[in-house]
Amino acid sequence: MKIKSYISGLVIAIVLFCPLFIHAQNKTLDSLRAELEKYARAANYQKDTNYINTLILLAFNYNYVNPDSTIILSGEAITLCKNINYNRGKAEAMKNTGLAYNTTGEYGKALSFLEEALKISESNGYVSTAGKIYHNRGVVYSNTGKYPEALENYFKALKMREELGEKLGISSSTNGIGTVYFYQGKYDDALDYYLKALKVAEEINYKAGIETGYANVGEVYVRQGKYGLAQQNLVKALEVIKETGNLETTAFVYYLLASIYSKENKYDEALSTYRKVTQVATQVGSREYIGRGLLGMASVYLQLNHRDSALHYVQQGIKTAREINYTEILRDGNEILSKVYEAKGMGMQALQHHRLFKLYADSINNQQTEQRAANLAAEYEYSKKEILLKSEQAKKEAEFQRQSIQQRWIIFSAFAALFSALVVVWLIFRSRQKEKTANKLLQRQNEEIDKQKTDLEKALGDLKATQAQLIQSEKMASLGELTAGIAHEIQNPLNFVNNFSEVSNELIEELKTVRRNSLGEKSKVKNERDEQLEAELLDDIAQNLQKINHHGKRADAIVKAMLQHSRTGKQVKEPTDINKLADEYLKLSYHGFKVKEPDFNVKVKTDFDTSIGNINIIP
Repeated sequence: MKIKSYISGLVIAIVLFCPLFIHAQNKTLDSLRAELEKYARAANYQKDTNYINTLILLAFNYNYVNPDSTIILSGEAITLCKNINYNRGKAEAMKNTGLAYNTTGEYGKALSFLEEALKISESNGYVSTAGKIYHNRGVVYSNTGKYPEALENYFKALKMREELGEKLGISSSTNGIGTVYFYQGKYDDALDYYLKALKVAEEINYKAGIETGYANVGEVYVRQGKYGLAQQNLVKALEVIKETGNLETTAFVYYLLASIYSKENKYDEALSTYRKVTQVATQVGSREYIGRGLLGMASVYLQLNHRDSALHYVQQGIKTAREINYTEILRDGNEILSKVYEAKGMGMQALQHHRLFKLYADSINNQQTEQRAANLAAEYEYSKKEILLKSEQAKKEAEFQRQSIQQRWIIFSAFAALFSALVVVWLIFRSRQKEKTANKLLQRQNEEIDKQKTDLEKALGDLKATQAQLIQSEKMASLGELTAGIAHEIQNPLNFVNNFSEVSNELIEELKTVRRNSLGEKSKVKNERDEQLEAELLDDIAQNLQKINHHGKRADAIVKAMLQHSRTGKQVKEPTDINKLADEYLKLSYHGFKVKEPDFNVKVKTDFDTSIGNINIIP
């Protein structure tokens, strides 16, 4: 009872205090809250499905302005549904919870709730609810870059909604399909689906669909460089948002407008609009657009040569992206950060983050390659099924033909009973010949099907081999870009080796001179001084040889690191002295800066924990 009372208290708190934070959606939310309070006056209202359905609808509408409220309200609805075994309501509430977790970027939790909701809906035959869930799964898969899965779920949702005649759902799922094509770079296909979705939404005055349609059409025009058309559609989207109050779409539209301003060198408008993006995204809890807004400000400050401000915002954006493991934002953030460090003259840091940019870019490219392979594999499976289906159909047609011939023969023989035995034998022979012909035709068709299947399997194998070659080629291209920076680092220890070698030769010549002088002198004092000088020269030579050996090993380590990067197989972890590794890179940083600034001097002190020992890493 304590837990139920606490949850009910949270529901009441949200219902009472959320009006302080919501403006444009007041009418819808106020109406739902008033209806909820009306049902709550009755006895045992918590068992009333009308109360529960209103609570679920209220939770759904909060998703676009405060997804945390959606999660709390849906949790209360799920509890009430379990108490009265109301499965339809439970499925809807779990669907809303998954939708809210998608908004906050917690995609694993989102899929978990949607999967449970789908099981309930399909086992109970709730087709409309299942259509909504398939659509929301498509949203989550699209956000995580799993485009084949996203398309599969969107098309399932669209089919269900077309069968039910749900125009609102048809508009949403059509728009979702357009979104996937947009992510895949198929802008013409994306625009086609977006316009279809917008048309249906306008037919039924579906405000959320209208605002999303205009925003998505605007984004396509941004990508195509048609900024005038893009702004026209984005402004229309903002006009509709004044009625819906959808903060997530607001952040999206502001981000697109800021991007246009930045491309048109309207830096003040760009910075102001990017700040609006982060403010709205913070209010709705969308860490994706918080990260995108921060990176946008960093890029503008970099264009204005405000390097410290650019550094601050890009670091904040990368931190936000790491929290949700958003690869695309991490890629763009490290690219901007590399440029910032390059502008500040910090070559080693710039090289490090350029390498991270390449790694994230390669990861995205590899994902896209895998997705293309998955699409081709799916097409292969579809073609194989189609061939098998045609084979079965051919067999059935041949069997039908054979049975038809036999039936015609039986009918004919019934009417031709008075014919002579010779005529009967001739007809039987003719029937069997036709049957053999049909069997031969079927055999040839089967052989052709087997040949097509073998060709498809070979094509799939060739595709996988090509994919592996592409990945290796990308890796070697990355190695070529890194070689220029690493060659400069190799030069440092080689310079030390050359310098100390020359000094050692001079010391040896000086030692020989001292020895010749000492042989020509008879003074005991002089001999004692020469012996002392010889000892000092020998000590200097020994120290120089140690330094030559040390820096020679440094150069060898850098070369080994380059060779290790060029290996084609997976690198293997090995026991490594992490203190020695850290010390080496500290020295590399110092000497790299020393080359650029000869007058620069700094005393480096280290305090390593000697108890760590070796750790198992890829050095």
